[in-house]
Amino acid sequence: MRRVSFLIFHSAFLLITACGSDSTTQQQIPYGVVNLSIDLTNQQYRALRADNGAVLFEKNGPVGPAGVKGVILVRQNAQSYLAFERNCPYQPYDACSLVRLDRSALFLRDTCCNSQFDLRGQVTGGPSARPLLQYSVSLQGTQLTVVN
Repeated sequence: MRRVSFLIFHSAFLLITACGSDSTTQQQIPYGVVNLSIDLTNQQYRALRADNGAVLFEKNGPVGPAGVKGVILVRQNAQSYLAFERNCPYQPYDACSLVRLDRSALFLRDTCCNSQFDLRGQVTGGPSARPLLQYSVSLQGTQLTVVN
């Protein structure tokens, strides 16, 4: 009876540890300060006046610190905006790991690893197993603030 219990326990342990040692684990994106504040009436951000419009911010742009490799801001509707880190979650320490808006403006893509993400930051293709890192967004009148 003890031997059967031992075998069951040992088999279960091996199964659990084998499942936990996934070779596709990804590194965490490093921390970068985000503190952006923009006025949506500014012509520079006119893409954010339409649903699914997107604007890219450089890491050290004129409106404030923008994460590790920059921020992508996407309008869902007039009251809801999403902000994502431009550093791709797949191999984030690679120099070329940078998410951009695709030419079609229908999805986001990292041309380094070919990971693709929808405009809600969810993985739609490529090797990335994680969605884009999302930042907090608040809207007060026409003033939009993005922080982490």
